[in-house]
Amino acid sequence: MRLYSPLKKRVKYKLVPVRLNTSFRTVLKCYQVFSDALLTDSEKAEACLWLLVKSKLFLKILKPDKKAALFNLIFKEFIDVSDKKNGGEKYFDFNQDAWAVYSSFMQCYHLDLLGADKNLHWWSFTALFNGLSDDTKIMQIISIRSRPLPKPTKYNAEERRQLIKLKQLYKLNLSEEERKKQFQDGLAKIAVALHTLAERP
Repeated sequence: MRLYSPLKKRVKYKLVPVRLNTSFRTVLKCYQVFSDALLTDSEKAEACLWLLVKSKLFLKILKPDKKAALFNLIFKEFIDVSDKKNGGEKYFDFNQDAWAVYSSFMQCYHLDLLGADKNLHWWSFTALFNGLSDDTKIMQIISIRSRPLPKPTKYNAEERRQLIKLKQLYKLNLSEEERKKQFQDGLAKIAVALHTLAERP
């Protein structure tokens, strides 16, 4: 995203301009498709293309391998606006936290994501989301989820109890795929720790 360039509305696939549905709601529907464990990767790509590409006729004439290539192009050039340095645990979900996201945009920007501003461009949506103030509901929830539980002392029993209660209240429901990833990440961290211990004299 550049301030001197117009927001992307199409991608070029083999010299053919492909117009996109750029609303943040369309992309959030795609993220819901991504998390569906009952669909294969090719089925997910197919479903997302039907959401994202305006010309259904163009999709009908594309072969399956070409559709996969087109989806990868759209994901790379349009959907994926994440910070590559931001890995690790997940602290928010646009679908599960929809109510908090909606109220936060209304509070901070006076934008009605379900009304007049429902077609906000995906890039605008993500840029504004990243700029939400700390006193908005979604940022407060993210802070609670990401805050480490302090080690117990004789002075912080109430603080720990309150934080545990809030973490439970705002806990994310992870998909099977996400649970597996967290488990694998946990195993990787344990392996690194054991390797470090083994190298100590």
